[in-house]
Amino acid sequence: MFQIRIRNNRLVGKDKAISDEYLSYVNDLLASPVVQKMDTFTQHGTTTTLDHCLNVSFYNFLACKMLGLNARAGARGGLLHDLFLYDWHERPVGKGGLTHSIFHPRVALENAKKHFELTKLEQEIILKHMFPYTLDGMPKSKEAFVISLIDKYCCLMETVDSRAGGYVKSFYGTVADIKERISA
Repeated sequence: MFQIRIRNNRLVGKDKAISDEYLSYVNDLLASPVVQKMDTFTQHGTTTTLDHCLNVSFYNFLACKMLGLNARAGARGGLLHDLFLYDWHERPVGKGGLTHSIFHPRVALENAKKHFELTKLEQEIILKHMFPYTLDGMPKSKEAFVISLIDKYCCLMETVDSRAGGYVKSFYGTVADIKERISA
């Protein structure tokens, strides 16, 4: 069982119920060895793929909740959106010469469907998270559009943070910060 620890009220504000709700949506995924395998790959800067997915998942959950959208699908789709399970730095080009940024959502969706039962909305969130970079068209749901923004924001902050020597972590609840708050 995973539990988010609140430190300085930066991650979940003052409401422990928010972290409990978030974890109720993703605990089964976090307990899965296939999701934990993402911790062995580097994503942006010094951030692992699991750290990045936790960050996107939690912020997507918060945004969807705040906007009155499906926060459960936002959290779950966010955690699985980069379940491609390879080091993209070593495999930057895939089938047909497509770059990683274009083809990885399909690989992540295939892997997620292989290991978990997904709703249609969770599938769209995973597939469309790279909009407008991918060739899969515009998101049909608001949740999929939201993750496309959240993912880019998290990517930027993680990359800047790794180059700023951790400075960004002082005001932004980065993925490393989130991971510190999760305990077995």
